Amino acid sequence: MRHADEQEALARGNWRLLREALTRLALPASDQIEWLGSVLCPDELALDFDEAYQPSWQSQEAGWISDEVAGYLDQINRLTNDLTEEGSEPWSTEGLQCHPTWEHLRILAQAALALMPPAPWASCSDD
Repeated sequence: MRHADEQEALARGNWRLLREALTRLALPASDQIEWLGSVLCPDELALDFDEAYQPSWQSQEAGWISDEVAGYLDQINRLTNDLTEEGSEPWSTEGLQCHPTWEHLRILAQAALALMPPAPWASCSDD
């Protein structure tokens, strides 16, 4: 019983991290730049997502990540990896504002968030 409680706590934490990372990825470029502040390092957006994406199996095992959401998360992961392969250009203020992949990432993040309630465990019955 204790193990199940631990697993659910990890899944809840992962869910919250995923939603936070997606919320930042979904922001308009100007808001992302403001969030990044004076240390403007756009890779923070991708790193935050990656830190939540890697253990997202916990939320998936809990039954909270649908196939559709998983597809969005996988696409976001692929696109951030593709940006990394392009070098430093996409990882700048101009890149955040002008690179088409960033706009695609925003759209995917918005779509995933629309399917991710803040607390999916609250809708589960405690029978």
